[in-house]
Amino acid sequence: MIDEYIKARKTGEKEYKAAQAAGHYPFLPALDYMLPGNDTMSRQKLGLIEIPVEQIAGTKTQARQNSFSPGFMPLLDADTEFAAKWSNLYQAQMSEGFNCPIKVYEYLHRFYVQEGNKRVSVSRFLEMPSITADVTRIIPDSAVLEKNPVYAEFLDFYRVAPLYDIECLHAGSYTDIADALGMQIGRNADKWPEELVMSLKSAYWRFCETVRGMQESKISDKPLGDAFATYLRIYSGDALDVRPGKELEKRIRSIRKELLTVYNIDNVSLVETSEDAINAGSLITKTGGFITRPGSLIGKVIPQISYSQKHPLRAAFIYDWLPVDSDWIYNHEAGRLRLERTYGGIVRTAAFVGNKEYMRSEAPCRETDGAEGRRRSSEKEHSCQVYGDIRAAIDAAAEWGADVIFTTSPRQMQDALRAAIQYKDVHFLNCSVNLAHQAVRTYYAKLYEAKFLAGVIAGVYSAGDGSHMIGYCSDYPIYGTIAGINAFAIGAAMTDPKAKIYLEWSTRQNANWWWDMQDRGIHVVSAIDSTHNRDGSNAYGLCYVEKAAPGEGTDLSGEFRVSNLAQPIWKWGKLYETIVKTMLDGTYHASRVDRKDQATNYWWGMISGAVDIKLSDILPSGTRQMIDVLRSSIMSGSFNPFDGELKSQSGLVRSVFDRPLTSKDVITMDWLNENIIGEIPDADSLNDEARETVSVSGIKK
Repeated sequence: MIDEYIKARKTGEKEYKAAQAAGHYPFLPALDYMLPGNDTMSRQKLGLIEIPVEQIAGTKTQARQNSFSPGFMPLLDADTEFAAKWSNLYQAQMSEGFNCPIKVYEYLHRFYVQEGNKRVSVSRFLEMPSITADVTRIIPDSAVLEKNPVYAEFLDFYRVAPLYDIECLHAGSYTDIADALGMQIGRNADKWPEELVMSLKSAYWRFCETVRGMQESKISDKPLGDAFATYLRIYSGDALDVRPGKELEKRIRSIRKELLTVYNIDNVSLVETSEDAINAGSLITKTGGFITRPGSLIGKVIPQISYSQKHPLRAAFIYDWLPVDSDWIYNHEAGRLRLERTYGGIVRTAAFVGNKEYMRSEAPCRETDGAEGRRRSSEKEHSCQVYGDIRAAIDAAAEWGADVIFTTSPRQMQDALRAAIQYKDVHFLNCSVNLAHQAVRTYYAKLYEAKFLAGVIAGVYSAGDGSHMIGYCSDYPIYGTIAGINAFAIGAAMTDPKAKIYLEWSTRQNANWWWDMQDRGIHVVSAIDSTHNRDGSNAYGLCYVEKAAPGEGTDLSGEFRVSNLAQPIWKWGKLYETIVKTMLDGTYHASRVDRKDQATNYWWGMISGAVDIKLSDILPSGTRQMIDVLRSSIMSGSFNPFDGELKSQSGLVRSVFDRPLTSKDVITMDWLNENIIGEIPDADSLNDEARETVSVSGIKK
């Protein structure tokens, strides 16, 4: 068997020379050299495990590292005792297999061999997928785990599903795998059934074999755990089932763009103004708002942009509540109605609600329209078809003939993604930001710009009454929300340097934010940003709250008089009509917005008309003038709330000499400004609806 050794040695020599040419160490790494003092670190005996050969990275000690190339191929001459032993092991493996396990130490999802280096070398040469090993884990300290959040998440995964095979590169992927299977990970989660773990392992192996067989060069040489997580999210119902190879390959090809996006470091492309979207360019020359007519030459060449009153573009809106039952949906419904009015019959819209609560016979103010499994809202101003869940609502929208489907909550993203794979001729969008899916674009507004201005006004009033206390009620700790809180706090500090912002969350379990603020004696309050209050009070936007005489209170309890000072406004209608305009004009898929291996996220602010602030008539003229100046500065780009020095509750975030925060920095903020009293809540402390939202788009998932 010396011939096989010679072949392996030639491969080793090539690897050795390639490493030298690239300036890399040409031998195996040794854990004792990489991690001095590891013998004194905490350890955990895992016992005998089948480990992936590709995850064996080096040797435990430095004794044998120079005998192998970086790929574990042998380097010593063929006439050595080393070569003879290697050849004997090769023959043993080919005839009956190795009869004893190797001994390894695992650190950060990589294995280092204490005993059995030559067996690993033979396994690599034979391209064996796994080998039996006696594994001891070296446990990193808390500082290392903090710098390696993916590995920390893997440890939570391993506690319930002891598999090394699935390796992920991105934080959140192991949680996504658990969610797709209806399971949980972590210290308090139950161990998964052994049958499920084995099915998961087999499904992952089939997935990897198929992807690598497809020779997808951009991802096939990387750990495929993140891609597998995406596959599970999309095909969760039967993703673990054994299916013919061609069928699995067809499934994977259908989500190819999603998988490529996963491995792109810069996987989100932000379109930050409406002008960038409208003027992105197209295959045709636009003349004003020209829309091609059916039967025209351009309409025949590019029929997908030929819309008219006779053949309108159909835009469907998916809600998880009726507009009368949700402030958030009420605002989106106003946007839908504006969209329909704007284009004079060239755009037709419809709303579809997915919520099982409305399917119950005792649901109030609802009547059936004769269709099985469907109800219609009896509210005259809001005609909505009601279905038992979001996916059913989306399917109904597709059957209606929707050209574009707007899903209006981050909670709807997974259903939107699955549907987008099925209905490839329909444009899908989701109201969220920083979610990387090519099949579903996202849209959101830079509400932090208006929140900053509201904070400036709040500071005027907290300084004026001498309390220096301001209450702020937020809802979901998701991407974009923290920027609004911090911008508000920074604005308040401009006009009241002593101001403290008392942060409460309306979606906490057993939340009682209004009374918590009143018990503290807070007069200046930032409440919900909608005039559509189901509680009958006028506590919306920025308010000033005072104790009221009997019968004069305007809050829910009737004990306090609420004076509205300003209201940050989401202008969804402007956003909807602009996105639809790109479809009418043929710029929706222009290369400047539809970029390769990137998800398109629309994120617009005041300059695009997607956000504004409404000022009360009771504001002093000087305050109004100051807000007008600041608003104009934000719109011109000459001022940003996050310019200058930034300090969080725990210290300096940015000095005046540091680079400005990027848009990505703003969206993904996970810190609170130094003058805020409160915290970003963990998912476990939130109510069910909020936890579901945070699982998709949360700062802390």
